[in-house]
Amino acid sequence: MINSLHLVLKFPVDYTISGGETNTIIEHKDLCETKGRLIWGQGSKRKNSGVSEKNRTRIKKQIKNNTETYSFFLANNRGKRELYVGKMINIYDKGEIPDGSPLKDFIPRYYACNVGTPDDIDNVFIDVTTFFRIDTKYSDNITLESNGNKVLSVNNSSSVFLVNIDEELKNLLIELLRNPEVKFQYEVEQEDIPGIVTENDQPKNKPSKTSINSSTSYKRSPKISKKAIVLAKYLCEIDASHKDFTSKVTKENYVEAHHLIPMEFQDHFSKSIDVEANIVSLCVSCHKKLHHAEYGMVAPLIEKLYDNRLGRLKDCNIGLTKEKLLSYYE
Repeated sequence: MINSLHLVLKFPVDYTISGGETNTIIEHKDLCETKGRLIWGQGSKRKNSGVSEKNRTRIKKQIKNNTETYSFFLANNRGKRELYVGKMINIYDKGEIPDGSPLKDFIPRYYACNVGTPDDIDNVFIDVTTFFRIDTKYSDNITLESNGNKVLSVNNSSSVFLVNIDEELKNLLIELLRNPEVKFQYEVEQEDIPGIVTENDQPKNKPSKTSINSSTSYKRSPKISKKAIVLAKYLCEIDASHKDFTSKVTKENYVEAHHLIPMEFQDHFSKSIDVEANIVSLCVSCHKKLHHAEYGMVAPLIEKLYDNRLGRLKDCNIGLTKEKLLSYYE
């Protein structure tokens, strides 16, 4: 049986551009979250294609046959390794995206202007519908197709690698992509936040919207949610004695982030509700209870959380009555 072919792209996080530096991860991640699609251009001084025609054809055939095909982005973030992943929907050769193409709308502005011109240094373009961080340990689950060695064992100047992935990583990605809430909580765990965080409640503008499967919703920031969890000291804010298990990622009590005012009601407010003041830290059981239990069981828990957060919500110019909040959970 032939394994599915995937890609690994290596790159530094910070790039020098006209006027200063840009953060590659932030630029690409924000674009993907806003438009629901991203085209990543991988640059090189080599003039030949970053991926041969034979392998591009193979990847396109996989995608056409609905075979899950991924590109992994292995970043060097000032000496620290980070791993991101995108689900591929196409791949383009050098020169295949002409100047003026609508596809350039999905390429970050800091280099989109060069794509399709003589100044274009990209020799492969990866078209993905997701871009998110996964645990770096999964680098060990990615092997070179040519010899089966782990991709991290390679020590050469290449920035594009043809790889295979094992069943563990494949199953993880399928689970994350099938369930947006599971994916979001996973991303929250992956965020690196200092152990000491102070409250900084103030009004913020509404977040932008993101497109997923032709529907739009307001963006939730995993980093903001993680800050709220750190502020809560990784304790359940309904009952601090609820300690289910220790997270293998954070080495802390495992909790999840919950927006007290659900993000689906952002349009009811003039300021962002994706703020620490509106995000509570909950154990798995309490989190599921708020989403799935009968209203009579949910209401007293929401009342308790409302009373604890009312002052902080006001500091963020988020005003609502207890009755209004309860109506969101009926």
